[in-house]
Amino acid sequence: MNLTSLKNEILPKLLSGTRSGLPLDRIGATDPLQALALAGQALRFDRPPPPGQFQTEEAITDHAAILPGAARKLLLRLLSGKNQASAQLSAAIVQKLAEKRLRLHPFDLPRLESFVKAHAENLGAEALAFSDRETPVAQKQNYFAPDSLSDDTWMLATPAVKAGYISGRRASDPDAARAMVEAVWASENADSRMRLLAALRNNLSERDAPFLRSLEKDRAPRVRELAQRLLVRLPGFEGDDPALRAALERIKVSKTGLIFKKAALSLDVPATVRDFTKMSWLNETFGPVGLEVLADALSMTVDGVVAAAEKQGDLLAALLFMATQDKRLDIVKVITERHLLNGWEAFHQLDREMLADYSGDMRQLWIEYIFRPGRWAADTSPWAMRGMAQWLGGQTTENVFSDILRSKPWQALRGESGRFEADIADSMAVMCPSSMRSTLRAELAGLDPAKSSNAILFIDLMDSLETANA
Repeated sequence: MNLTSLKNEILPKLLSGTRSGLPLDRIGATDPLQALALAGQALRFDRPPPPGQFQTEEAITDHAAILPGAARKLLLRLLSGKNQASAQLSAAIVQKLAEKRLRLHPFDLPRLESFVKAHAENLGAEALAFSDRETPVAQKQNYFAPDSLSDDTWMLATPAVKAGYISGRRASDPDAARAMVEAVWASENADSRMRLLAALRNNLSERDAPFLRSLEKDRAPRVRELAQRLLVRLPGFEGDDPALRAALERIKVSKTGLIFKKAALSLDVPATVRDFTKMSWLNETFGPVGLEVLADALSMTVDGVVAAAEKQGDLLAALLFMATQDKRLDIVKVITERHLLNGWEAFHQLDREMLADYSGDMRQLWIEYIFRPGRWAADTSPWAMRGMAQWLGGQTTENVFSDILRSKPWQALRGESGRFEADIADSMAVMCPSSMRSTLRAELAGLDPAKSSNAILFIDLMDSLETANA
């Protein structure tokens, strides 16, 4: 008897309790108990029927090297202990992993789930797949490493990676980048459209005008606003500039001096604008206006506008925001060197996305001009160090970091442990150049371990990561 006959003729009768009528002779059995044993043994080797269809997922390919063992231990201590690393340390770790093309060990993904979900887009294919494991198939994201994208696959990446790719293509071929954005525009959500449009800010030309004008009816107000800002900055633009008009309405031009008259500018801030929202209002009102555009409207040079506003702190702050967005670091230097000696205070309410288009060298120079740690007084707010780290988002130069270590606020914090907070230690660790980590480690070792231990662990981790894949 074959297995099919055994299952169909004997097993049902055995299960129903029937002892008579079993064809025992056909299977060579002498009694029902022996037939039951045969049936049981046969079922052990009986394969289940295959499913009618399979649901499979594509294999995840991640070519980045796995984190070395020593660095892995330090990272787990920082990110999974009771005193977990701050957001700024976590962001710096992600940045370093991407720079060194390293990925987390697959076994560590569940243990670091909150960290992985927060930074999945930048941690690699495995991390992104892990963070999306419970997401419906139709809503899952595709992951493409930035260096593996092409003009045929860029639109399949995550929003941040797509914007980065378009920014790179904009630098090499502005028209091709714009055409690629136009081709996918209708299928992108508001956040992605905003990112892609921002990526087109560089290398603007008259050829961009038709596309920018077509966005006047975009369904997202912030996209329409950014498109208008870019449109008025096109060479040879003629037409109404609402941002310039709003800025000019707040500026008053007068003359000073008894004999040699010179222009003086003042700013009329609305009474409804409070002190704690003033810098945000200045940036929103003047940021979209180019320095050259404003100077031309006032029939002055850019340097003349700065000189005419020398005694107007609020207007100087507005010009500083404009110079930052125009990448006019020469004007940034003049304003912070001669007029706003604590220029960094103006940026307390603003977001570091203002520097999104800055290269590494430009960002370093901007930080040096804005914060100037060599001029900090003893009563300078600790926010200067925290803000410097937030705007920089990485290591600073040896000269600047040496100025911070010698600054009066840092020396005061070291002498008064009660004023010292963990986020200041974290900020210092993030900004510390590799050549000065031993110096900072020695200074942090003398502080309260509860506030400096994560910063020291971070320094050790950075040293370990920088030797990986060397």
